[in-house]
Amino acid sequence: MLDRPNAQPEPSPLPNGKKPPPRGIERPIKRRLRTPDRLDLAKWPPDDDDLPGGAPGGGGAVPPAPAGGGGADFGDGDFKKGRFNPVTIIVALLIVAGGAAALFFGIKQGQEKMTVEQVVKEKKNIFVLPVKDQLPRWRTWAANPNEWALQQEALIQLAYAEDPEGVTHAIKALEQPDHRVKGVAAQVLASYGSPKGDAGKAALLAALKEADDSDKPQIVWALVTLKEPQVFKDAMDQYRKGFLSKVERLGGGTAFDPEKLAGLVSLDEFAKLAGDQSPSVRQLVATLLSRDASPKWTQTLIQLVKDPDSEVGREAATGLGKIGDETARAPLLSALSNASSENRQKFLEALRDGIGGEGLVLALGSVKKDPPEKEWFETKQLFDMMKDVADPRLGDSLVKWLDGSKPTLHWQGEAGTRLAEVGDIRAAKYLGERMRADPLKLYAQERFWEAGKGGHLSKTDEPRVVASRMLADLAMIHADKKDELKAAAEDSVIFWIKDRPQPHANGLRFLSAVQSEKIKNDLRDWAFPKEPLPKEGAQPPFPAAFETAQSALRYVGLMKDEPSFPKLLEQFKRKPDKKMDITQEALNGAGLAMLGMALRAVAYGSAQGLGQWGDTRAAKPLMELIEDESWHEEARKAACDALAWSADDKTMSEVAKKAKEYGAKKEPRKQLIGACYAATLSLKPVPSISPELADLLTPDLDIGLRMAYAHAIGIGGFDQATEAKLFEKLQNPEIRNAAALALILGGTAETAARTVAMYGDFGPDALNDLKDHYFRAFGYWSDEDFKRGNLYRWVANAEAIARIKVADVPQEWSRQRLQAQFENLDFDNGPHSETRVVLRYRLWQDAKAGDAARKKGAIQTLKFMKERGVLMALRQEQGETGEMARRAFFEIMNPKALIAEDLSKLQPKDKNTKGDKQD
Repeated sequence: MLDRPNAQPEPSPLPNGKKPPPRGIERPIKRRLRTPDRLDLAKWPPDDDDLPGGAPGGGGAVPPAPAGGGGADFGDGDFKKGRFNPVTIIVALLIVAGGAAALFFGIKQGQEKMTVEQVVKEKKNIFVLPVKDQLPRWRTWAANPNEWALQQEALIQLAYAEDPEGVTHAIKALEQPDHRVKGVAAQVLASYGSPKGDAGKAALLAALKEADDSDKPQIVWALVTLKEPQVFKDAMDQYRKGFLSKVERLGGGTAFDPEKLAGLVSLDEFAKLAGDQSPSVRQLVATLLSRDASPKWTQTLIQLVKDPDSEVGREAATGLGKIGDETARAPLLSALSNASSENRQKFLEALRDGIGGEGLVLALGSVKKDPPEKEWFETKQLFDMMKDVADPRLGDSLVKWLDGSKPTLHWQGEAGTRLAEVGDIRAAKYLGERMRADPLKLYAQERFWEAGKGGHLSKTDEPRVVASRMLADLAMIHADKKDELKAAAEDSVIFWIKDRPQPHANGLRFLSAVQSEKIKNDLRDWAFPKEPLPKEGAQPPFPAAFETAQSALRYVGLMKDEPSFPKLLEQFKRKPDKKMDITQEALNGAGLAMLGMALRAVAYGSAQGLGQWGDTRAAKPLMELIEDESWHEEARKAACDALAWSADDKTMSEVAKKAKEYGAKKEPRKQLIGACYAATLSLKPVPSISPELADLLTPDLDIGLRMAYAHAIGIGGFDQATEAKLFEKLQNPEIRNAAALALILGGTAETAARTVAMYGDFGPDALNDLKDHYFRAFGYWSDEDFKRGNLYRWVANAEAIARIKVADVPQEWSRQRLQAQFENLDFDNGPHSETRVVLRYRLWQDAKAGDAARKKGAIQTLKFMKERGVLMALRQEQGETGEMARRAFFEIMNPKALIAEDLSKLQPKDKNTKGDKQD
């Protein structure tokens, strides 16, 4: 609902008798549009291309009403919150769809036009071409005013390709009478920005004189983006009416950026508007002064933080928080302390999104101490928000708060966890102290509010489980600071794991990573228990010693304990009878379950330990286990993964030959070995074998093996001849998706987009099947994927796919599915796997210190992962790095609204499928 009634007079009818868009909605600035787990409201207005029948249009550049100024009355619109009534949206979509169809057929009667099917086919025929061949075709359509659907698509695609001729064509398109085309042309020039699009200023100013409410916001915003001062008056007029904030950037998402508007005049001019009668203008002033955060604006911001409109006050609070001196701090904390619960949440969101983690630490000073449950909930609220933003700049302020406020061990642990999540090694001290705190003594049942996701904290060890995971991540990040980490937390983690019925995997991971001598003997005892294997016919429960052994064996390998190396290899020979079948099928009967699973545990754990170790001495024993068809499949799969980290180049060549040899056999058990070796190749690629693996993609090959080979080809990369071979295989429906997956994973962004575009001829079932295979291809992320730049390639390819259309529908699934897999990074997932904490830190460092290509890839990946805090920190970097981070952060905060896919059926029941169960 609107926060205030429409105080403006009823708008006058346009010459055609229709009403212009409603003008009483005043709230152009949105904090951000949250993305729910399942459903986002579809954007309004929709791209004409998204309408039923594929009617083309403005690519999201149209203002709240359809072209021509008419349309539904959006009385429930709220510019502050970026929401619309879903029922209204659906009704409006149907109305606009019908109008667009009527317009299309009306034109067709007067002049022969291409049919919708012909337009869709022409787009597909262009999308499947290499970019160098696409550009001439798009330029031709961009210059053709008779087919506005193709003309608009062409202008957009030229802008995506950053083709200089796109500017020329957009300028020419502004001369056309069609307001839809003018709107898109303006949007395109805005995407080129200054100085690339500066040649379009004159044409935009001329078009502005003839603009109506359907294209004026886009034209005005293009001129703002191109830094044309003449447009300031018109821009403020469009802002007051609420239209400017509805303009979308190319590809979707709000284009409005207050800083660009501020670039047209001095901030002193905006400061004079602090008392303006319009709350939206006062909010704009508060936003701009807060972003500048100069002490000269302190008194103006104090005035605005007390504004009767709470949204104005929230924007001003951000500036006072940035200024940070006592004069600014006192009114900010007062505003927070006196805010209602709902308004406090919004104040805090403004601090989080405007300042970052430091703003949330500052807000800790506003927490009320009484009653104690309120103090707990308000403090928890702030620490949860710090986790959400993950801002690496919060370190100094949080340490200062810890040292000054001396919080309880619970909040000390939470603060330490927040520090560790951003890779700050100072966390180790606080987490180390927290590891000694007994939950039964730290928490009390009568204090019901002391609860976490697992229940009351007196009955769960959740905080220490998480703290030990954070310590392990710190050890991975700061491998050169083992001594500092040991001094801070070694003894306390040893105390904790020995105080439990079984040592926790997180603790073992930390102690092994820092090479703890103090735990070495215990670790050996856990890895190689004296307890005998279960006998045939033994009944549950499963022996706890062998549960522990599986984890301990892995971490003996991480520690590289030389006396344990031969013992790791001995685990592969522990079957009482070499011919004993302990495959999963065999364990379903014959009374071998307990014995078979114990053997599986020690072989699996040893394989992971050897994978962590990475010693070439393990290669031959691992290959023997892989090819022993009587061993459990999971142990052999772990051996294939370990082989990738243990084999030298000569051995990997042999692996490639074996992958081909076993894959060509007809027996399922032999093909399983071939697929296993293919998995080895996907972890440690051998590009020279890709042509031969591509030849193996035949219809008679098992589908699981096909996809394993496709994955290996994609990870390893391929030459042009192999790429051509894979494109040919797209014509065979039996092997199409395997070939497509290889092209998407291993090819360039152009190759990936062309591959998906070809599915315009293959039907929706084939495309849906490809989507699922694509999602499953990203179940594991290794440190080598980061080092080799695979992550950056996959993100770039997903972005490229999302920009093309199949059956005139944008292929947004590539973004959504890859982003969903990035969400599965919370836990260590096996040897050499990346956790989100570790990857976040490495991306941050790469963005600061990598070469130009890696900086771009890191920032694009951080945007993909929605890592707001790191991007906020990177905005402070000089030059192109800071500018790229600024754009990425803006796009995160102003996303394109989409209907989110339900991917729950594709998610593994236990996401932590390769590593130890840790939380």
